[in-house]
Amino acid sequence: MTRPRFESILRTVLLGLSFVFLSSAAFAGGDANFIYGTRSMNDDAWEPTDDQEVYGLSVDFGGKDWPVYIAVSYFDSEDEGELASFPILGAVNLDSELTEWDVGVRKIWTVKSARPFVGGGISLIDADADVDSAIGSRSDSDDTEGLYVEGGIYWRLGEAFNLGLNGRIVEGTDVTLFDQDGDADYWQIGALVGFGWK
Repeated sequence: MTRPRFESILRTVLLGLSFVFLSSAAFAGGDANFIYGTRSMNDDAWEPTDDQEVYGLSVDFGGKDWPVYIAVSYFDSEDEGELASFPILGAVNLDSELTEWDVGVRKIWTVKSARPFVGGGISLIDADADVDSAIGSRSDSDDTEGLYVEGGIYWRLGEAFNLGLNGRIVEGTDVTLFDQDGDADYWQIGALVGFGWK
């Protein structure tokens, strides 16, 4: 199976699972949390856009007796920076963006109001880069699959409000931008705020 065909199938499966999970969420326990934080790219090729602002949405749900919850997440991160500056031509600027869909599992423990968790699964990442200067612009993009591991803790305040921290790493990616081979591996940490049910 070719890589584009595999990615098309994986995207379809992720989208279908997302609809199933979200439509089932009202009938099970779970959480919907917004995440805002910072992402650090592992590959030096991302400089000077290797420290990216990230935001996302993560939904998990499961039955009362399930050993783990199903988790579906979406993240978007971006940064811009100056690659070089020339006396006559001026600055050469780079704008980078990653969009990511994840599907995996999450184990959540309940210790009074605290809820520590760990999880992992598959990431599907689209990487985009734009270079802009006085003599023109160039854009390139690539997509890749990887594996993620995450962990964190949140507190259930009242009946439904969640507040906490989330951290994650992604490994095993492979991207080529502007004919330069690299990866989209990263680590990130962020604040978590949202709500839970049941």
